[in-house]
Amino acid sequence: MHIPDGLLDPVTTVVLWIVTIVVLVFGFKKIRNSFEDEDSEKLIPYIGVLAATIFAFQFVNYPVPGGTSGHLVGGTLVGVILGPWAAVVVIFMILIVQSLFGDGGITAIGANTFNMGIIGGMVGFYIVKLIMMGLNKTNMEKEKKVTIATAIGSYIAIVLAALIAGIEIGIGGAIPMSIAIPAMVFWHLIIGIGEAIISAFIVYFIYKTKPELITTEEILGVS
Repeated sequence: MHIPDGLLDPVTTVVLWIVTIVVLVFGFKKIRNSFEDEDSEKLIPYIGVLAATIFAFQFVNYPVPGGTSGHLVGGTLVGVILGPWAAVVVIFMILIVQSLFGDGGITAIGANTFNMGIIGGMVGFYIVKLIMMGLNKTNMEKEKKVTIATAIGSYIAIVLAALIAGIEIGIGGAIPMSIAIPAMVFWHLIIGIGEAIISAFIVYFIYKTKPELITTEEILGVS
């Protein structure tokens, strides 16, 4: 899903940069407020571990016809653990480092952050929250509810992000939408299965070992 330099038109590139910067400003403010909590010293290394994990996930790339790539994203996972704003910030930092290794374009960081951070992370988080509204009506244990919701939300979010990436590429005109959209969506329908399984496993593991690390229960309405 990493879009390289030169694949998007200038207008799309600039618009997505503006949207991303606005969201990042709010995201950094939200994270800064979290540092004011008494347990904030635990948050920084935790963010680092998550960022390293997602970084490793995203380095396993599969070429996709149309000039981009398919891979696990992890945005929804970060959102469920740290919150939707943190997901955008973490994905942005990862993409900066990856672009230095030639994985995704430097000028396309705004677009890639929009797709993987805002759609994959923030929108994915609220999809999980929506699913939790239904699961909260059941008698399942909360860890199972959040695990199931994370799996479904992660799958939907990565496919949605792939669809939007295909549209962005098609708008640029470098690759026709008739090629870019089917290629992106098809491969991420498959990759999304792995995304769902891995994200669910990590969330369930955290609940079984250190459940206090899931910081979003109140926002998700976990009961």
